[in-house]
Amino acid sequence: MFYRKILITIFLSIISVSIFAQNNEQVIDRIIEKIFDYVSDETEESPDLELLYDDLTYFYFQKINLNKTDKNELEKLQFLSDIQIENLLAYLYLNRGMNTIYELQLVEGFDWFLIELLLQFVNVEEVYNQPNKWDLKKIFRRTKHEVVLRFDGTIEQKRGYRKDEPNRYLGSPFYELVRYNFKAGDKIQAGFSGKKDAGEQFWGEHNKGFDSYGAYLQIDKLWKFERIVVGDFRATFGQGLIMNSSFFAGKSALVLKVMPQTSGLVKKSSTDEFNFFRGVGATAKFGKFSVTAFYSFRKMDADTTGGSFSTFYSTGLFNREIYLNRRNTIEQQVVAGNVNFRHKSLKTGATYYQSWLNLPLIPSNEPYKLFAFSGKTQSGASIDYYFKVQKFTFFGETALNQDFAVATLNGVMIAPVSTLNLVVLQRYFSPKYDLFFSKAFSKSTSVNNESGVYIGAEIRPIKRCKISAYGDVFKFHWLKYDVVAPSNGFDAFLQTDFLVNRNFEMYLRGKFSNAEKNFNDLITPTRQICEVKKASLRYNTNYKIGNFAFRTLFETTFANEPNSELTTGFALLQDVVFSTNVKNISVSLRYLFFDAENYNNRFYFSERDVPYSMATPMMYGKGNRYCLNFRMDIIKNLTIYLRFAQTIYADGRTQIGSSLETIEGNVKSDFRVLLRLKF
Repeated sequence: MFYRKILITIFLSIISVSIFAQNNEQVIDRIIEKIFDYVSDETEESPDLELLYDDLTYFYFQKINLNKTDKNELEKLQFLSDIQIENLLAYLYLNRGMNTIYELQLVEGFDWFLIELLLQFVNVEEVYNQPNKWDLKKIFRRTKHEVVLRFDGTIEQKRGYRKDEPNRYLGSPFYELVRYNFKAGDKIQAGFSGKKDAGEQFWGEHNKGFDSYGAYLQIDKLWKFERIVVGDFRATFGQGLIMNSSFFAGKSALVLKVMPQTSGLVKKSSTDEFNFFRGVGATAKFGKFSVTAFYSFRKMDADTTGGSFSTFYSTGLFNREIYLNRRNTIEQQVVAGNVNFRHKSLKTGATYYQSWLNLPLIPSNEPYKLFAFSGKTQSGASIDYYFKVQKFTFFGETALNQDFAVATLNGVMIAPVSTLNLVVLQRYFSPKYDLFFSKAFSKSTSVNNESGVYIGAEIRPIKRCKISAYGDVFKFHWLKYDVVAPSNGFDAFLQTDFLVNRNFEMYLRGKFSNAEKNFNDLITPTRQICEVKKASLRYNTNYKIGNFAFRTLFETTFANEPNSELTTGFALLQDVVFSTNVKNISVSLRYLFFDAENYNNRFYFSERDVPYSMATPMMYGKGNRYCLNFRMDIIKNLTIYLRFAQTIYADGRTQIGSSLETIEGNVKSDFRVLLRLKF
């Protein structure tokens, strides 16, 4: 046992030395890329990258003191599951803190993979009982400013920009962004941004300046207030049945991560034009109680012809006159409040929310929208809970909307032995439950018309080896967009990770899904539903040699529908990254070959990008894709980022895209330039 601790301590020391020898930003990029690889490889829906990037960057330079941390702070490290956070806090409580960072090896459920990530954002220091007072002189001694300019474009001309196109776009084919962020210590954050999408007019008859603007102010730990937000912000309460704007919570390779982990109010600094609130909010703490309330007023976009609208226009694109008529046509007011009580390992809360629209929302009359929300006023209330009893952690939330429709999500995490963690989650969302801002663990993208049971497990059978698995059985009680009858399905996942040494790791991943979709049979005139089965197998390696880092990936997919043969897909990916401390230069190159003969065999692979961005393009058909990223410090505190990506299809197609986005030929090339000044 003594020798085991010595070996682990030496191993962790080597990791620490190698980490600090690397370029700071490259470390953060590598972790973000790993998280994206785990959560966004099968969907175009991505986490809030800008919040993730901000948090990881902040904690990389202002490390979390484990002897002075709490659950709210640890939740911002998005690779930690809730049970891992609880185990860490329990160890700190029972041992009255840590004497050395290497005690992380003794925390139940902490493996080599997790410790390698965690070491970069935490430390162990002696705690001094200093009052957490507001001292403006001290706060403004530690100010940080950041200015970001970004310019994107596509080299090939799209149909919407041709002079002979009668419905051509109003503006230039370039994306333009300017942003300023300010931080004063750990108490004040502020910023603003302006953005123009490709095709939108910057200055002319239809628009003056950027298409969208955003601004925020966040103040922390002022008197009784834990947080005050003004301007653009996001809100998450409970399990997300009322509202959730936090990091992705759903089925992924992080099989234990099934709950939203960032709760309460947080500034919104991203360029998202739809999923946020605009107004004022605050969280105050009174002993074991915390109270949050906010008010939001926003002008939303929709087609209001006839004095009502059927759906929000959420793309934020206003590159044609027909879309300009939908701009800022709806006024939406939102009020919400949340009360939380926490005592040791028990936490319970209640949330109330109400929204008013100045015009009624009347959904279209498709059968699958029979139970969708209709009207001007929407409301919901919920009760959530969380408590731990020995090796069991229970959590859940139950909510009602204005029609008394029910949504409930309940789960338990179990750690029977140190090498095994389990989570079991049950959910039921009534077809009549439909709230604008709800987002919780589910198969579909909405908290509506679904029930299911999810079981996830992490097993560490031997050192440097981890097995992750889940199974999810789900059912839709009413019709869906692409299913003309109630349906059900099953998802399964298995991944084995190996850490060969500090420079070489790999994983083998297998997935299977069986879901029902619409099926048109030429013999039977009526529409039917059928089982669509999909499976994939992936082998991934990451390894480093000196200043070079490599990633090699093979993946194959299989899909089967009735009355058709089994279709397959194959992809080969190779990344090469070179970094040096000379001008902080780094270069990354990716080559991807893909062959997906059917849409069900499509691929998603996250790509390195400029700061605050991560591309996850869908690859369908047959072809090659190249991606080149370059980073260099021009002068002190001024950095330039360049990106070029090109897809060359080899499946005989003569056009890429559709409608006004059509490109003639089989090649699509994109570029991106970003300048960042820090001072």
